[in-house]
Amino acid sequence: MKNKKIRDLIIILVIYVVSFGIGYVPCLFLTDTMLKLFVFDSVATVVVFVFSVIFRNSSVYDAYWSVAPMIMIIWIFAAGGKFNVMQIVFMIVFLIWSIRLTINWITVFTDFSYEDWRYKKFRNETPKLLWPVVNFFGIHYMPTLVVFAGMLPLFAISNTQIGIISIPGILVMVFGIAMELFADKQMHHFLNNSQKGEVCEVGLWKYSRHPNYLGEISFWLGVYLVMLPYDIKHWFYGIGALSVFILFNIVSIPLMEKRQLSRRAAYKEYKLRTSRLLLLPRKIKKL
Repeated sequence: MKNKKIRDLIIILVIYVVSFGIGYVPCLFLTDTMLKLFVFDSVATVVVFVFSVIFRNSSVYDAYWSVAPMIMIIWIFAAGGKFNVMQIVFMIVFLIWSIRLTINWITVFTDFSYEDWRYKKFRNETPKLLWPVVNFFGIHYMPTLVVFAGMLPLFAISNTQIGIISIPGILVMVFGIAMELFADKQMHHFLNNSQKGEVCEVGLWKYSRHPNYLGEISFWLGVYLVMLPYDIKHWFYGIGALSVFILFNIVSIPLMEKRQLSRRAAYKEYKLRTSRLLLLPRKIKKL
């Protein structure tokens, strides 16, 4: 099993390298940095999608959400050409988010037999002729667009000598990373030590039903807050953080809660007494 995991991780790494290489080719004919990154990101996503179809596993895309931003932030800041202490701190915090999320995915990934349960659900519930459309736009390209939108503030940050007023935004980013880290560790420990049907009510999960999603939303909000004091004219770059919030609240949370209710009888009571997203005191039990 371990050898299969290593082998399949290497295959996915090769897929990403090939995808990034092909994605870079059209950028040779473009001059605008934002357009270059958009084309690079879009073409690379298409290539990953093709490999997902070849391997009949949409989870080939899963790590792309966190791996591609590592390349893109370095590209954006190299093009901006401005590096001071706060910008370096910002880049380090951003890369920590990216690396941590990737490591978390590697922890969950077993081999090519693993595929996110949501993808299986969509495949089974979608008419066969429509599945390629849902697979590409819903599972692959939509997350790519959401993350790209979240990264829009970076184009402004990379062209500005940010200072101490960016600290609150960076702290929000750090809070988001910490939330995701502890929430994921607590959930992994629970899953490895729980009995069938039990609900995770330890640590952060005692005060929020989805602290990991709260962490991700907070991270992207922090990215936006770093930029806002320096480039108010691009206030609409907040569309990225808003898109992450909408994605989790309209798609991810309802899907997750429907699944939990069907698999864990105690989840109904847990849902009544625990905040949906924010960390809040537990409610009085109501039946």
